[in-house]
Amino acid sequence: MKIILTGSTGFIGKEVLHQCLNSPHITSIVALTRRELPKEVASDPKLKTIILKDFTAYPDDVLQELAGAEACIWALGSATAKAEAGRKANFDTTLAGAKTFSTSPASQLEPRKPLRFVYVSGMLAERNQEKTLWLAQEGRRMRGQIENELVALQKQHGDSVAAFVVRPWMVLSKEKTVMSAVASMGPSIRVDELAAAIVNIALNGSERQIVDNDVLVREGRHLLKLRSKTV
Repeated sequence: MKIILTGSTGFIGKEVLHQCLNSPHITSIVALTRRELPKEVASDPKLKTIILKDFTAYPDDVLQELAGAEACIWALGSATAKAEAGRKANFDTTLAGAKTFSTSPASQLEPRKPLRFVYVSGMLAERNQEKTLWLAQEGRRMRGQIENELVALQKQHGDSVAAFVVRPWMVLSKEKTVMSAVASMGPSIRVDELAAAIVNIALNGSERQIVDNDVLVREGRHLLKLRSKTV
């Protein structure tokens, strides 16, 4: 199976890429990134890296490289939700990618199979744009708006895209540290558990369109446990 991945240089995206490269079910990964990946990663024969400066526009030659992809994991984003730059880094890029990958004939293997688009959202994303919020309101509303647009995109183009949203809470390192031990006392998930759940949704879809943290933890741990038994 061929997938598209964004955000592969970020904390979550790096782990997603690592697990994709090690998955026997994934044969090809196209990483869309703003900068080169480390040589030890970029040299993997399963990986094709495409450097993009603008994630809202996809030239024909890039779309040709995406041909045959059955899923996209969108782990790209910015913590900056304020001002025009923050909106472009989150809302504009995500929607441009989802619409382009799902509606461009060059990016589809079989029109009969909807492209699975997995968006990495976040805790407390608020889809109700009219609700009064007292904490991190701009970022929460923006993520909620992105979720709304992805759900609407599937309703409009259900034959070509299946949208999924994952909502992790605090994402912790795989390594055991004092900080991670303290953080794990609240709603949280290890990055390897999150990546395992995300990759599984890209491969197989999910019964839930919005996948919350507790489900991600449960499924991620189950998948890692199964994986350890086969090693």
